[in-house]
Amino acid sequence: MDSNLSPDTGEAMTRSEERLVAGTEVYETGRARLRKYVITEDVQITVQVRREELRLEQETIPTAARGLVHDPDVFGADEVYGSPDGGTVFEIVLHEERPVITTEIVPVQRVRLTKVVHTDEHVVTGQVRKERIEADELTAG
Repeated sequence: MDSNLSPDTGEAMTRSEERLVAGTEVYETGRARLRKYVITEDVQITVQVRREELRLEQETIPTAARGLVHDPDVFGADEVYGSPDGGTVFEIVLHEERPVITTEIVPVQRVRLTKVVHTDEHVVTGQVRKERIEADELTAG
């Protein structure tokens, strides 16, 4: 008696076959990291600066506007005008701007690493085994 025959049915046998089972395994393909460092570069900017200059303006008094000066002390006392400084002094203060350089820190960009997962389909090929069942007719003889 054939061992593949089921004793319960007496006439049936089970046929089996292999099937391809696809799976995946994960392995490392690389690494990435963010690293921040500082570089120094020369930068030129244009700064407007102002400065004051002295200008002496003289204007002639028109003849029609000229009159006699009636103040006898118009030239002042000799002790004031006779000094080495020479009398009444008008003073003007001149100014100028000079560039001042400072730096400030401002955020300009945010950088991060992220992962993007792409899904592709791959066709895989493999060999499988299958059982075949044939019936042979036996003749008595």
